[in-house]
Amino acid sequence: MNTPHVRLRIRTTGGQALALGLFFLFACAAVLYLMFNSGRAVDEKIRLTNAADGVAYSVALMEARALNYDAWTNRAIVANQVAIAQAVGLAAWLRYFERGVANASLLAGLAGSWIYQPDDYPDLLRLLAAFAGTAYADTLGGQPIAGALPALERSLATIVAAHDGASRALTGSQALLHASLATGAAQQALASELVRRIDPAMSAELIPASHGFAGFTRRYGRNEPEGDRRGRLAELTTRALDDFSRERRWSIEGPDLFPLQRNVTLKRRGGTELIGFDQWRALDTLEHEGQRLRKGRWRWQRRSIAWGAAETGSAEDGRGEHGDSYRDNPKTSKTYAEPSMRDLDRVGASFAGLPDTRGLADLSAGPATSTGLSLRVSKPRSALRLSGGSSQVRPSGRLRQFDAPVPGDAFAALARAEVFFERTVARDDGRGELPSLYAPYWQVRLASPTAADRAWAAARQQGAALP
Repeated sequence: MNTPHVRLRIRTTGGQALALGLFFLFACAAVLYLMFNSGRAVDEKIRLTNAADGVAYSVALMEARALNYDAWTNRAIVANQVAIAQAVGLAAWLRYFERGVANASLLAGLAGSWIYQPDDYPDLLRLLAAFAGTAYADTLGGQPIAGALPALERSLATIVAAHDGASRALTGSQALLHASLATGAAQQALASELVRRIDPAMSAELIPASHGFAGFTRRYGRNEPEGDRRGRLAELTTRALDDFSRERRWSIEGPDLFPLQRNVTLKRRGGTELIGFDQWRALDTLEHEGQRLRKGRWRWQRRSIAWGAAETGSAEDGRGEHGDSYRDNPKTSKTYAEPSMRDLDRVGASFAGLPDTRGLADLSAGPATSTGLSLRVSKPRSALRLSGGSSQVRPSGRLRQFDAPVPGDAFAALARAEVFFERTVARDDGRGELPSLYAPYWQVRLASPTAADRAWAAARQQGAALP
């Protein structure tokens, strides 16, 4: 018996799985490409942002150091002026001491003919010992004090000239420094160099609209549009004088003893002062006065014992008080000290007056005052490490739709840094300190870009705002 054969025919659908596979592969490629590009874009943006912050901080630090340099040099100028005052004061004191030695016998006679307060006798004896002892040494050694005085004056004149030259040099260094920073060219050069070191493809642009360093400070000199502006330097210098230069005064008094004497005073007066802005002058006097009863009336007796005066610089109208010498010792000051004024410029001194200095343009600025700069750091699309840039992964075909254009054909980042004033340590007196170019406490901090910065950057990015 024959069994019939049964044939089964299976019909397959060719190509359907391949289409699904190709779609899946395309979707995976798009996702991978998107992830690659997004990661690279984020990485490039972070690099640009960090570079912009770092470069802005570094360039602002250069400006802060310039302001601190101004502060240190201004302090150095004040110190040099104080040294000049000390030299002039010492020259006057030497002349005063020389005259006191010559009149030692007069002082001894006055000390023996008047009565003084018991507590003042030690000071009187020390003064007598200084003058009389030196006079005695002169008689033994051929007047060594008088012989050494010209050489000492020439040495003091040399000191005056040296410190005046140092002040001029410091002023010149301030002018050169600000000439290089006022236009922003030095800041731009530094920013460009720094970003090139970070990434040769990056470039930095200083935003001129928000850069106010040129107007933040100004020169304070003799030939300013408002007139002579050296008054603040003169005030600070006068306040910085040491005790010897500022005022050299004391008094030895006697009691009122009827009918022997009354109003007895041995008055030492002197001091070194800045006359105007272009002359240092020192004056020292020692004068004795008292009243004796003569024919029923109290009569004044005044004797000039010692005097000395010195000056440097151009003549100025007016005169100083010199420790109230003109008021308390008028006879000695006007009759003897002024005519014997020693001009140190004739023996080598050279004082051209107070120099120009830098200061804040707004002297009334409060603690919140600051200056700053903003930078735009960019990198061209062709150098970006993502597809379509320097990366070897480039889109083709339909994947190009994921390759969106970059505004301005570059990635960019904004950054701003501010230079502000803040003491690093608190003052001993607990008081605050306003910003100035006499205190080197200028520091740097990062800040948010201004609206003007963002508008300027948006114009460079085809209107796209930078975060």
